[in-house]
Amino acid sequence: LRPVGFGLLAAAVAAAFVAPALAPPPHPAAEAAVGDWRPFDAQALRAALADGRTVFVDVTADWCVTCKVNKTLVLDSEPVRRRLANPEVVAMRADWTRPDPAISAYLASFDRYGVPFNAVYGPGARAGIALPELLRPDAVIAALDRAG
Repeated sequence: LRPVGFGLLAAAVAAAFVAPALAPPPHPAAEAAVGDWRPFDAQALRAALADGRTVFVDVTADWCVTCKVNKTLVLDSEPVRRRLANPEVVAMRADWTRPDPAISAYLASFDRYGVPFNAVYGPGARAGIALPELLRPDAVIAALDRAG
């Protein structure tokens, strides 16, 4: 790794362990507003698209440090949580902690073979918009806007 790449990796690892301890607990109303993430299901994704809804897919694993950073710093951030709480948005989470052939096939459909992986679908992005591995709130919101 080049020094810059190593520095970014070190910062991501540190953030994964430090940020949860420093972050205030989520407000109960915000937690309820987002509700539970639905388990990933390709058929349910197609059905939501057929209904004209926007779908955010988060493929993650318990052992994935970058996934934890993305969740803590981006997916659980107030602006992204608010957008995912919109009734026209379906948030799906694919847990790849243990190998799953359906999730592996989904990743392969984007020429991806690991996590984290996030994609946004909607009337404006029926084939899905693949997001970068390191998420930013503005990138997630822009993809949701473009897909919807």
